[in-house]
Amino acid sequence: MRRGWLTTSLAVPVLASAALTPWALRVAFAQAPPPASETQEDNIPADDLPSTDPAPSDAATPEPAGGTALDGGAPGRDGMIRVPGATFTMGSSDSKSPPNERPRHVETVAPFWIDRTEVTVLAYRSCVDSHACVRPAKSSASCTYDLGDPRLPVSCVHWRDAEAFCRDLGKRLPREAEWELAGRGARSGRWPWLGGSAGCYFASTLVSETTARTCTRGPSRVGAHAAGASPLGIQDLSGNVEEWTSDWYVENLAVGGGAASGAAHVLRGGGWLSTPSASRVTSRNWGSAIEAGPNVGFRCAKDG
Repeated sequence: MRRGWLTTSLAVPVLASAALTPWALRVAFAQAPPPASETQEDNIPADDLPSTDPAPSDAATPEPAGGTALDGGAPGRDGMIRVPGATFTMGSSDSKSPPNERPRHVETVAPFWIDRTEVTVLAYRSCVDSHACVRPAKSSASCTYDLGDPRLPVSCVHWRDAEAFCRDLGKRLPREAEWELAGRGARSGRWPWLGGSAGCYFASTLVSETTARTCTRGPSRVGAHAAGASPLGIQDLSGNVEEWTSDWYVENLAVGGGAASGAAHVLRGGGWLSTPSASRVTSRNWGSAIEAGPNVGFRCAKDG
């Protein structure tokens, strides 16, 4: 059963808001100008917030021997961050996680580069203007392309159009294992940031598992949630918009990178219309060839 049913939702939930002052960005390389502060939720009742309990077995599982330490800064270039090659443990062993996040297993990933932020409206519009890309489908009033803010992540993009954008720049969509390594760094946790809790300070998602209220009125400007950056300084891997990967979707994670064809591609990271649990670094969703909702965007990668 698909978990990300809100991917193509046309409803815009009600929200409460207050100003968020983000931490200083840890990396100076940007795909867009430095973002302004975003409208956030700071007056949510305690029982409506995601759990702040420490992460279960995932956080305590040691990384396999021979992995490359990834915490700390990373070289940046042209709006991209270099992720060193590593052997890491992919997936979740939490009994509360959906079956498609299992089995937890070891993956080895070669060095690669990945965009520091999600692809912006400004960047995608440039591709459209050069006739290398097509305009995103306007499947909802919340699709960002025509909202007039060039620093928003572009949304409502089909997989084929995201792939075409990346290819035009000499890049590609990230592989699923690369995406998860970029979010985890050298550790095993639920989120790109340190700690076992989630909230609107870290990412733009739904406020909790049981409410339709959103942290923000739509996706935030890229990089606005600096506190939610990964150990390498990669922004918005959790929340904002779900991100396309190059992999065909399969239910069993251990063979996720091996499918040569399929009916849908993997989406990662959750978005502003996703629950916090669907925005963890191990969360997996899928989108078909016709998927182009306001919760869907992407970033690019390339070989290292």
